[in-house]
Amino acid sequence: MAATYKIIKYIMDLGPVVLLPSILFILGLIASKNFLKTLKNSIFIFVGLASMSVLLSIFINFFKPIISTIIINSSKKFEILDVGWIISEKIILNSPIIFQIIIATIFLNILMLVLRLTRTVNIDLWNYWSFLLAGSIIFTITEMQWIGILISMVIASITLVLSDIYAHNIENYFGLNGVSSPQANVICWAPVSHLITTVLNKIPLVKKIHIFYEEIQYRLGIFSEPMIIGFILGFIIGTITKYKNFYLNIGPNFLYGLTSGLKLSIIMILLPRAINILFMGLAPTIDSIRSFIKHRITKRPIYIGLDSIIFVGHPSVIGLSIIVIPLSVYMATLLPGNMLLPNADLIMIPLILIWAIALSGGDIFRSFISAIIIIPIVLFVTADMGNLLTNLFLKYNMELTEGYSRVSSIGGSSNLFFWILLQIIKPILNLFL
Repeated sequence: MAATYKIIKYIMDLGPVVLLPSILFILGLIASKNFLKTLKNSIFIFVGLASMSVLLSIFINFFKPIISTIIINSSKKFEILDVGWIISEKIILNSPIIFQIIIATIFLNILMLVLRLTRTVNIDLWNYWSFLLAGSIIFTITEMQWIGILISMVIASITLVLSDIYAHNIENYFGLNGVSSPQANVICWAPVSHLITTVLNKIPLVKKIHIFYEEIQYRLGIFSEPMIIGFILGFIIGTITKYKNFYLNIGPNFLYGLTSGLKLSIIMILLPRAINILFMGLAPTIDSIRSFIKHRITKRPIYIGLDSIIFVGHPSVIGLSIIVIPLSVYMATLLPGNMLLPNADLIMIPLILIWAIALSGGDIFRSFISAIIIIPIVLFVTADMGNLLTNLFLKYNMELTEGYSRVSSIGGSSNLFFWILLQIIKPILNLFL
């Protein structure tokens, strides 16, 4: 069993940037039997994902100064700190049932395919951590293996069904055929975005308001170029960061604004390039795998389940994220009763916005409305999970950050369906606490 845990930890440490191209290389080689072609496509996928990963880290770090400004100038006293991936990893790796959960969820995927309950083949092994976390939390509370495994399978089945339902939105907007995104803590927000968009489309006057990214590009011409938009938004963010003493020290602060504009401009230029490189390898590989399945296994259309990160670099997602990331922290300072400081898992915001954008067909207005409704829900759910996750955090002898009495994680806690399931079974779980 110790060897199994070492393998699982090794896979988790690899992350999607290495794991996804490796899996696609193996499947692509089986499908095409063309080693050189498959290797070339896998290299494109790896380079694209690696570039996106580095650029997204730089992108999130870009907002640290303005977030610090927002927090410093707020009177809000936060009690819960978003510590990110560290808490999820610790809970998972201290659970004795992770191997059973992996086997159970893989078997469930196969069974649902055979019974025609899903079209998604979930090869996104890294994001099985969402199922592992849910099951591990339940097992830690109840100390009953079968309940932990059952909850994991329930979450996995919901995830697969939702992936099927919204796969056509990926094809329609992002232009990638035959792909779904069974990432539990991201796809769970697709129905919420769908509901918000549907309601907006029925409200008089509001239903006539449409602002599409592509239309903005057409109307603004050269000013709609990612480089120009990035520079303008970056300069505005830099100026807001220094707003308190901007006119007191105008020279250095103006230079700071220009530097911020250049940084964001570079990110806006390079991210679409990374996406293009990724799709150069991904599209032919997916086509090859689906063709193999169609001719050798079943003629039924099948979706290949991949990590949502492959869509984050789209210009509309990044453009909306530039506004929503600092706005999320600002909303956290304003929301009555909110004690959570979004911090380590801010990368989750662009992932959630993928569905806000895809389900509105790229309508920036509807996507923004979805975002400002969803983010407070994310903050509430993550904060509500704080007590439970803090107890587990302390159980594994991890120290709380000074100034905070509790910890949570947007990535680990914002699985909406797991949270709803917890509320339903909470009276039962309370018997074990």
